[in-house]
Amino acid sequence: MSRLILCTLACVALAAVSTSAVHAQGGDVDVEMVVAELTETLELSDEQAQEVTGHLQAFGAALDEVSAQAEAEDADGAEIISALKASRAEFQGNMKGTLSDEQYAAYEQLVDEVMQEIFESIAQLRITDLKYPLELTPEQEEALRPVMGSGIRGLVGVIFEYADRRMGPRIKLQMANKLKSIQAETNNGINQILTPEQQQKYAAWKEAQQSG
Repeated sequence: MSRLILCTLACVALAAVSTSAVHAQGGDVDVEMVVAELTETLELSDEQAQEVTGHLQAFGAALDEVSAQAEAEDADGAEIISALKASRAEFQGNMKGTLSDEQYAAYEQLVDEVMQEIFESIAQLRITDLKYPLELTPEQEEALRPVMGSGIRGLVGVIFEYADRRMGPRIKLQMANKLKSIQAETNNGINQILTPEQQQKYAAWKEAQQSG
């Protein structure tokens, strides 16, 4: 889970503008390239561009530090999540202080679009597994991507929200209810795309996955 969250936060910080940055998987993202695209998209001044560069570099350094902590044998998951949240909050605060309200709103929209693309790419892996068992049409595959991507994104968000909290009975119930709600909404969206026969096959496929 920590690797997924680290990847997600890195994408939030460093791939906030274009799909070219998103597709720089497995390698370091060029901060200068990201700042150049932010400068063009958000019409940053020279001073803003310089500040944003510093914010990105500082956040990247913070993520590197947390990543090193996560690799330790005695790593505390809750502490790691807390550190990630603190680093993200500091980065977001710095960006908000540098950008105008209009620029920050546009920036958040860009982040949201890229994050959705990331999770739709993850969803595509599951859709590929379902393609032949369910005999999905190309149109169905296209329609399933945003539904399943949003579902995965929601589940990860809930896990991240609660991962550093003390899990008493009440908190566990809150988390479970949120996860169930997201899963139910996702399943409803999927079933609206599938035919009745495909729905039966999908239910059997899920049961087989759970039992396997």
